[in-house]
Amino acid sequence: MPPTEILFFIAFAMFAAGLVKGLTGLGLPAMSLGLMLLAVELKQAIVILLIPLFVTNIWQGVIGGHMREILARLWPMFATGLLAIWFAVGVMVRTDAAILTVILGTILFSYSVYSLATPQIRPPGRWEGLLSPLTGAITGTIGGFTGSLAVPAVLYMQALGMNRDALIQAMGVWFSMASVALTVALGGRGALPPDLLIVSAGAVVPALVGMDLGSRLRRRLPEHLFRRVFFGVLLLLGVYIGLRGYLQM
Repeated sequence: MPPTEILFFIAFAMFAAGLVKGLTGLGLPAMSLGLMLLAVELKQAIVILLIPLFVTNIWQGVIGGHMREILARLWPMFATGLLAIWFAVGVMVRTDAAILTVILGTILFSYSVYSLATPQIRPPGRWEGLLSPLTGAITGTIGGFTGSLAVPAVLYMQALGMNRDALIQAMGVWFSMASVALTVALGGRGALPPDLLIVSAGAVVPALVGMDLGSRLRRRLPEHLFRRVFFGVLLLLGVYIGLRGYLQM
């Protein structure tokens, strides 16, 4: 069991990540992992993330009234993503944590720079049949290695032109499925320490409190301002995490 001061920091990280999720509908894995890596190793942080990730996304994935549309259109991405998570976790548990930390730092940095540039994402059009499973495979591989499940799945879903409610529900469906896949893959390889699962269960409370506060603030805070602050912080965390992992190699 981590020391008390680290438990408090984990609670803060989950609260902050829940706040971000309440404001935007995503960002819990990226922000929570980025912050927790200031105090624990990546493999520990991924286990701690599992239960809050599932709980905060299951409701988002169930409500919205677009489930049939989402599954009919995105099942190839979901299927390949879940398979990729299983195989990537098998590699992750045998890989040096410093290497995985560098990968996560690079992903957070790249994702932040790309999002701050606010590029116009083109719809996949006739390539959707190919890009959907490819996006799932890439996202699942990244998620299995680092616990970060947004890139490039969220960017791809945004490019599909779904309305806001359907997009938020689709993200909830993917994150819920992926959290279960991560749990099964880690458990199947004996990489779920019981003490960290207890911490993970306890981390649900600050995550939900932050998420509730974020949802209340959503209408008051200008979205463009929040995006800049969020991705700016994520960019700095990405640089720090990547450098720390590089120095540990």
